[in-house]
Amino acid sequence: MSKKKTFLNTDGDGWKKRPAAGGAGDDLDITPMIDVTFLLLIFFMVTSTMQATQDSDVPVARYGVGVDTRGATMVLVHNDGNGINGTSVIELKESGGTTEVTTEELTARVREKVQNGVMDVIIKADRGVPHGFVQEVTRAVTEVDGVKFFIGIEEKKNN
Repeated sequence: MSKKKTFLNTDGDGWKKRPAAGGAGDDLDITPMIDVTFLLLIFFMVTSTMQATQDSDVPVARYGVGVDTRGATMVLVHNDGNGINGTSVIELKESGGTTEVTTEELTARVREKVQNGVMDVIIKADRGVPHGFVQEVTRAVTEVDGVKFFIGIEEKKNN
């Protein structure tokens, strides 16, 4: 009876013999590592808490009255999140969400809104945005005739 050749030959007692030097090599079973990775992934997904992004970090008000935001165009000005050297970003807040725009696009969109009867524009700028950039945004808004613009602020807390 001839012996059947297999990839790993076994001797009479059932033990596998290693292939000759330079052979196919040992296979590493990575199934347990994948299982642990998925368990960790599930653990962190279940235990983490989702935090809503803050709308804007605007300065505190000293004087003034509120403006109805439902009938106004909202312009959000913030940094892109890259620290002090980051670039400032203009976003136009609309019913479908926010859209990043340039100053020229902002002027055109505000002009469209004014033609549709929306005269109020509220500019909300983060504290970290340079004042000069907020002035550029304000100039872009006031290029449109008939616009009344307001600066968004945070109400002062009574102690």
